[in-house]
Parts: sequence; structure tokens; C-alpha cells
Amino acid sequence: MVVNGRPLKKARTRAEARDFAGFPAATDGGAVGTFREAVRGFLARHARLLPLPSIFSPAAAAAPPHLLTWRVSLRVGEEGAEEDAGGCGVELNVVEEDVLRSRSVYCDQCRVVGWSGHPVCGKRYHFIIENDSIQMAGRRRTCCLRCGTPMAAAESRCLLCNFDMEGEELEECGYLHLDDSSHLLHAVVHANGYGHLLRVNGREGGSRHLTGRDIMSFWDRLCKVLHVRKVTVMDISKKQGMDYRLLHAITTGHPWYGEWGYKFGAGSFAHTSDTYQEAVDVLSGIHLALYSSHRSPIRTPLQNTIALYWSLSDRQLVTVRDLFRFIMHLLHQARKDAETSKPAMDEHREVESNVLCMWTNEDINRAEAAMLKVLRAVQAGRWVSWRALRGAASKAVDSQELLDYSLRGLRGKLMDDGHFIAVRCNTETSAIEYRLETYSNQSPVDATVFGPSVEHLAHDLRFLYDALLNPETMLSSQPEVVGASAHNAAARILDCKQFIKHYDECAPESPPNPILLAVRCSIELLDHPKDYTAPPVELVLLPATATLGELKMLAARVFQETYLMFHSFQAEQLPEFPNLSDTTPVKHVLGPSQLVRVRGRCTGDHRRIVQFRMERGLENWTVDCTCGAKDDDGERMMACDACGVWQHTRCSGISDFEEVPEKFICRKCASPRKGKGGRGGGGGSGGGRMKMASAGRCKDEIGSSVGGAGKIGRLATVG
Repeated sequence: MVVNGRPLKKARTRAEARDFAGFPAATDGGAVGTFREAVRGFLARHARLLPLPSIFSPAAAAAPPHLLTWRVSLRVGEEGAEEDAGGCGVELNVVEEDVLRSRSVYCDQCRVVGWSGHPVCGKRYHFIIENDSIQMAGRRRTCCLRCGTPMAAAESRCLLCNFDMEGEELEECGYLHLDDSSHLLHAVVHANGYGHLLRVNGREGGSRHLTGRDIMSFWDRLCKVLHVRKVTVMDISKKQGMDYRLLHAITTGHPWYGEWGYKFGAGSFAHTSDTYQEAVDVLSGIHLALYSSHRSPIRTPLQNTIALYWSLSDRQLVTVRDLFRFIMHLLHQARKDAETSKPAMDEHREVESNVLCMWTNEDINRAEAAMLKVLRAVQAGRWVSWRALRGAASKAVDSQELLDYSLRGLRGKLMDDGHFIAVRCNTETSAIEYRLETYSNQSPVDATVFGPSVEHLAHDLRFLYDALLNPETMLSSQPEVVGASAHNAAARILDCKQFIKHYDECAPESPPNPILLAVRCSIELLDHPKDYTAPPVELVLLPATATLGELKMLAARVFQETYLMFHSFQAEQLPEFPNLSDTTPVKHVLGPSQLVRVRGRCTGDHRRIVQFRMERGLENWTVDCTCGAKDDDGERMMACDACGVWQHTRCSGISDFEEVPEKFICRKCASPRKGKGGRGGGGGSGGGRMKMASAGRCKDEIGSSVGGAGKIGRLATVG
């Protein structure tokens, strides 16, 4: 039996599980190649084809076989280890989707990242790792499409309403499975090697054994082996209610995905890589001293919280980045201590302890004596805050830096009279406090183990995020000198959600194999339609003895196999070599990885050419927004009812939380010189593409539907 042009092999009943941490090996895919060839080889070597054409249900055998599923068994932990010892198995499902028969031909992700002009590829490959907790418990479930009753995935008949799912219903179930928000990994790669990372769920997303870093490292290795060209990701992940792309950009200068080489890809509202980086630098570089007001004797909670971490840090915290980086370090350390129930060595403090002290022992002893005098003078059992203790001791010691240094060394210090100095962090006042205690009340060893709890650190992190980073809540906390710039910078960072990794930039230009030639080919249509956009350049591998005639034939075959539009493409000319015959050896006229133009024409059904010409579909829109945007960027837009030009609702003064009006006239059409009535864009309105019953049109924010699986583009927690 042949399905989608490939014979179905008998599925292997048993397969060796590969080590998740090291699979696939870097040498698995070869030095040079294309994604479409590499993925076939990968599946042939490592995967088994499931006997049914749907990953969802055994009863789906009657459904059209346009979803083929290949499975790779993976092992987490040591081979043979029990689950309690950290061992478990996970499965990578590779779903090969026949786009021509798919319910969703066009790609919404391509549309908003600048690839809307790419021709539609004939195949998509979904890479899915299901939730390991659901997988191990055997709880793959779905629901009845008629009444919504939960039912086992292996069942096709609902026990409540007796509805028997078959045909289109089973196809719907297959797409619902692709849309499952519990997947640990979901990515899709088009046949041309351009892909999108759609979902990463680590521990916080429900994974029992894999962290977000584990999954991302696996995905990165897989992309390199499969010769993926470019991968985008829309980062809208959150941690404890905080936008992680904002928090991580402040602490590290790049998004979380930047740990694996993802960079700014496409910004909403016409933001560029330069404006994004400028916003990160502005917001992270704000000096903390600006928040310390000396005019009012009453300290705010923000000032107290900043002062707490000033007192805890051995390094000087100067900027907003310093503050958040230090809190993230403490939070990581506290969680590690909580997991091991044994305090770990604080590397931050260990490094500082090795730094040569600028004060003599005599200076330090003098400062400690002054502080001990204050502690002995207070009422027994009373706690003294860091600020009060330093202020009282400053009468005897002039250097504030010396006092800060000595205060950090006080905790757990033993006295000759049987007392020691206890230290605590007061969660109500966000202050470090000291007092003298006897050995009978507390162990001096326990007193040296000090720091805010995980809950305290998480609370302060969220508080500082809202006060210093969140553009919706920060204005009341910002000093006038930086208020507007900080708010604008934070908003710009949040407007930049699309990030990209260019795997093809690191690919070698020519194969190390002397019997192969690598030629980069571009296609030009002699009878191209209006507004034709050339597809991406494709790599063609040829024998070293290949001729120009064979180059034309193989180049045509590559584009025929990759794109639906070029299914009937016939190569006719090589414009760079008009006077050379087809028998001329390629190696005599071309250098390594030289770009060659191939001209030809598509014969047959013209409607096919038009239908599959671009990933944006058949729509022909014009975007001209006041922010500078000239194309769909995934944000909500509306069209002018007079000229039909699209622009952002936000740029027209309409909040994302407001409904779009029924009528909208843009500023240009509403200007007096055009003789148009009505208000300008600031108070304007619009209807919607998503709101089909409306008289107006609105392009809502993208809820991606690659493969027709609905809104599968929204990323979940990445922890």
C-alpha cells in the first residue's frame, strides 16, 4: 500500500530507546544537506512508522492518511534505571502533514514573521513530545465532539450519547491532538527548512522529568542534525504572572531563548533590532540611587526592598539589572537549598570572600565593637534593623563602606560572654535585623545560615517587577527624570515577541565530500503572476560529474518536491550561461556554493499557481500605520472603510481591551482636504476580519493555526 507516495513499512514492535541528553549526535546529519533529505534519513534510521495514519486514535484507520506519524523512543536518565531513581521514557512523535489535503493550507506564523511571501510547501513536519506525566499514566484522553463527554483516546464511540466518530470527526480529533496545550515540545518545520517553535513546557508546565532547558537543548541539537534553516519563536511565556521575555531581557540582555542563539526577529509596531536593544539598555541601566529620596523621612516599601538587597549583596548594586540579577541568583540558590535540604555554597559570596579587603583588621574590629556596643545597649530580645544599627555605629566610624562590610560579617559571631549575634530577615519590613542571643536559644551554626526564604524572594521579585519593569504599574514608582523613558522602554520590549535563530548562517558553504557539488539555486518564472515573490534559495547537491543540463533538471525537481506552486515547473534557461550547452560540466563554470538563477515556467492549472503562491493566502492587504508598520505583525488591526488601508487599533487610540467600532475612517481620509467627514484615527473605530458580521474589518491578534490546529502558536511556561 502506498500513502502519500511512500510505501508503508511494517512497524517495529520494539525499538531501542536513545539517551535524551545526547540524542541526536552532532555527526548524525552530515556536514551539508537539506532539511527535506535530512528528515527522511533521520526517520529511516531512528523512527518507526506507526501503523495508523493518525496519532490520536487506533480507530482512525478509516480516516484519510494525510497525517503520518513516526515515533522515536527516548530515555531520560541512566539505562535500566527505575522511575524513582530518575529514569523514564519519553517519545518524540514526528507527524508528517500533507499540506495539499490539510484543512489549513496557509501558515499564520510565516505571515507575521516576514515569510508571508514564501510559496506554500507541500509538507510540514510536526515535532511533538507529549506530556510525560500523561504519557506514563496512560491517560491520553479526548472528548466527544458532539456532547463534550471525556473519553479515552482509543475509543471512537461516546458512551453517553452513543455518537460514533469516523471520517471528518476523527480527522478533527487528530488536529485537536496537535493543538494539545500539554505537549512538552511542539514545533513545526516546512519542507523548505523554515520552522516555528510553538510550545515548550518544562517543570512549571507539567513535566515530571524534563526541564525547559532539557527540552530546548534537545530541540537545538535536532535542528542542527536536520539542517533546519531558520526557526522562529513567539515568546509570550510567563512566570508567576510576569512576562518572562521582559524579566530575562533585563537580567541577561536577551530573551530566555537567547541562551540557544535566538535573536530579535520581527518587532510589532515597526520596532527594529536597534530599538529593541536600546530599550533593553535604557531600562536595565537605570540607577537605583534615583529611587532613594532624601527629602522625605518616611521610606517607601520600594526603598525598603531595594535597601534589603543592597545590604545582602557583597557586590555593589548600581543598576536595575544588578538588582534583578542578584535576586534571581538568591532565588536560584534558595530553591537549590530547599531541594537538597542542605545549604549550598553561595558562589556569589565565595568569590567576594577571596577579594583582598581594603581595610585592616584594626578597622574591622573597631567597627564591630561600635555595633556590639549598640546591640548590648538595647532592650534584651529586641531586634535592631540594619539601617538603625549602621546609623548608630556611624557616630564612631565614619566610613559607610566599612560599616556595610562589617555588618555582613556579624551574623553568627561568637562573644566571650556566651552570646552570639543572631540575624534574621523581617518579611514585613523587608529589613535585615540583629540581636544578641545565648547559646541555649539558638545554635550559632544555624545563625550563619541566613537569607530570605523562597516565598519572600518570589514576593519581592514580583513586587519589584511591578514597580520597576511592568509598564502598566510602574509609573507611580518611577522618578520624574526617568518615568517616561522607562515606561516607553518597557512597552517596546514587550512589543517584541518574535525571535529567530539562523541555523543556515553556521552551515558550511561546500560539502567536504569531493564527489559532490553544492549549488544554490533561485527560481525565476518567465510568466510569473503579478506581485510574484521569488521563493527562498534552495541547495542542490549534484555529482561532481554533473552537467548544466542535469543541474536544470535536478533544480526543477527540488522545487517541485518542495513547493506546491512549482509542482509542474519546467526549467528552461540558466541566465548566467546563455551561450553554454547543457553538456558543459558544472564544475568547469561554477565555484563552490555559487548562486545560480534558473528560469522556467509552470505549466498546467493556473489556479494552483495562484492558490499556493504565498503563505499569506489569497488575501491582498495594504498596511500603512502611523507607527511605520507596512505588513501584518500579528497585532490587532482595522481597515479604513474609505481607503481599505490597515493600521493598528492601538495606534489609532483604541485600547486592546476595547471593542472595535463598526465604522472607522483613517486620519488621511478624514482630513478636510479630502472632503471626508468624521473623526481622525485617534478617536476612530473599526470592525473586524474576525468579526465577520460587522460592517467594518479588523485583523485580530494572531492565534496561530499551523496545520489547522487552532491556536497552537501560544507558548506555555518554559521552566
